[in-house]
Amino acid sequence: MAIKGYIKNMSSFNIIGDSLWYENLTHNRINFAWYPTEQLSAYVEVRNRLFVGDFVKTFTGNDALGIPSYGDIINSNNDFFNLSANWVDNGSVLLNVMVDRAYVEWAKNDWEIKAGRQRINWGVNLAWNPNDLFNAYSFFDFDYEERPGSDALRITYYTGVASSIEVAAKASKDMDHFVSAGMWKANKWNYDFQFLGGIAQGDLALGAGWAGNLGLASLKGELTYFKPVINTEVNIGYDNIFLGALSLDYSFANSLYLNGSVMYNSNGSSDANLGFSPVGQNTAPFTVRNLSPYPWSSFVQSSYQITPLVYGGLAIMGYPGTSALFINPMITYSIIQNLDVNLVGQFYFDTNTSGSYDALSKSMFIRAKWSF
Repeated sequence: MAIKGYIKNMSSFNIIGDSLWYENLTHNRINFAWYPTEQLSAYVEVRNRLFVGDFVKTFTGNDALGIPSYGDIINSNNDFFNLSANWVDNGSVLLNVMVDRAYVEWAKNDWEIKAGRQRINWGVNLAWNPNDLFNAYSFFDFDYEERPGSDALRITYYTGVASSIEVAAKASKDMDHFVSAGMWKANKWNYDFQFLGGIAQGDLALGAGWAGNLGLASLKGELTYFKPVINTEVNIGYDNIFLGALSLDYSFANSLYLNGSVMYNSNGSSDANLGFSPVGQNTAPFTVRNLSPYPWSSFVQSSYQITPLVYGGLAIMGYPGTSALFINPMITYSIIQNLDVNLVGQFYFDTNTSGSYDALSKSMFIRAKWSF
């Protein structure tokens, strides 16, 4: 038996219009692991989140109009089995308890089987992952390092040191949420290749990805094509979609890290917007199709170990053909071992309703994290 986890406290300051909105999140995570035999292991991981502040007080919802409350948003999207509950939700305080990992794993020789709530991450890029059919995530949600999981069955057969065949199926009540796919991995010319195909939310999905070196830099890419074969709420509005992402990153000997990425969405629109929720949460089902609403998206990131205790970074997203711009500075200070403090900014610029260019979303986050 092994137990580990962390406790975080994060204060956020959000400027919406001319008003300053404050929120405080105390977040505790506990991870349990049990190893009854050499082949069998079991894992349960729990998130406990306590929210107080302006969002909890203001976004109370309206059932008659179908407007969700802040508690409804926090308690949503917990996959096939609802393992999330608001233990306190009184308009001033919101306490949510969620199990986001609960699976058993059996491994013997070249076989590996996982059943239960797990993360199935088939992406290889940093900012955008078109191959991530099961558990797509938003780059903007930086406070959820573990990322969402799926109630699924996954079987992997390792055909070599760097090659495998994997099939996975996600439990669902309808085709709107059903995903079932297979992936073949192989290594050739010192590159890791992957080829995948399956059904994802009613679409036939075919994709490929690769990761290797271009000189001294790392070159990664993902391509996925979606063709509706069953009508669902996810694939309404398009006949097909092609998503492609390419990234190049390099680490210098002095710890300076650089990453550049570009993404193409054949169904994107230059008139779209990033869809930032005023409460900072995804208010609708998030799939790989929602990685970026624009035809073209670009990403550059740099990070550097300033001192042994201070680490800083800056990420910028731009969207060619639009005036949208996202700027994301961050700095981390290590107070003692296992105790860090982060200062993070998120600023989204675009043309406002009056036709002026402005920062439509301005948020600052101060977070302390103690791991145990």
